[in-house]
Amino acid sequence: MSQTGSIVPGQIPTQPKGWLARRWKLLLGVLAALMVLGIAAVFGVLTLIMSAIKSSDVAKEAITRARSNPAVVQSLGAPIEEGWLVSGSINVSDGSGDATLSLPISGSKGKGTLYVIAQKSAGTWTYSLMQAAIEGSGQRIDLMAQPSMSEAPAPAPTAPAQTGAATPTLSAEGPPPALPAGPTPLVTGDTNTTGIVAEVTECNRKEGVLSVKVRLRNTSSAGKHVDIFQSRNYESYYLSAANKKYLMLKDSEGTYLTPKADGMGGLGVDVAAGGQYTWWAKFPAPPPEVKAVTLYTPLAAPLEDVPVMDK
Repeated sequence: MSQTGSIVPGQIPTQPKGWLARRWKLLLGVLAALMVLGIAAVFGVLTLIMSAIKSSDVAKEAITRARSNPAVVQSLGAPIEEGWLVSGSINVSDGSGDATLSLPISGSKGKGTLYVIAQKSAGTWTYSLMQAAIEGSGQRIDLMAQPSMSEAPAPAPTAPAQTGAATPTLSAEGPPPALPAGPTPLVTGDTNTTGIVAEVTECNRKEGVLSVKVRLRNTSSAGKHVDIFQSRNYESYYLSAANKKYLMLKDSEGTYLTPKADGMGGLGVDVAAGGQYTWWAKFPAPPPEVKAVTLYTPLAAPLEDVPVMDK
């Protein structure tokens, strides 16, 4: 009798493998390639963004001032080099905008970070914060006292040497040249920080907005720290005139028109000996008949009778 087939006891028939089982290595390879391409794309976008920030006028200005600042060079060592991992944002449209940047720098002796806040109007950048924070020391060096590249005076022509006359030499350890004092203050007052003087340098009324600038100048021989904002206490800064109180203005997104606070709601600045920092804010303009205002801040006693200039 013929047999068509038989199954050996204990043996299970082999089932053919499915398509996924046969191609799993290929699928893993494709997924790995897609991940690599995605990472490369993200890296490329970040590189383009950081390159654009580093090549901006704001970043170049900060790096130039840091390299020419004796205190920065002394703390970090020469040459001062800019790092790669920059952060922040620059928004420019039709000749106006704003910038908030953090730029890593380093020298032969240490590392630091440049912090910059700037506003652009009519094609010109105005800086409200430019500091070099020295890593590991807590030191912050104010770069605002230096003239910008566009404001720096041209070097005086060198007189021709005279035969037989002694050529004067400058000592490398001599004092640096005096820096320009800046605008003449409208009103001056002492602050709660010994050695720091508050000077109102601008109070301009234009198109319903009053722009105020206050220069915090260190008259002492030691560096000073000033806490401008704590816990976002923006409403502690206001103007009064004709029995009316004027709080700081906000933009369309609800952000106060003043230097931004950090993530904890604070803004502190270190002002070097003989240095200065300029704080600014925008307020609603009082009526045209108001010719003077009083500025209230938590930094000092009220700064009274600040003259209003119409632009």
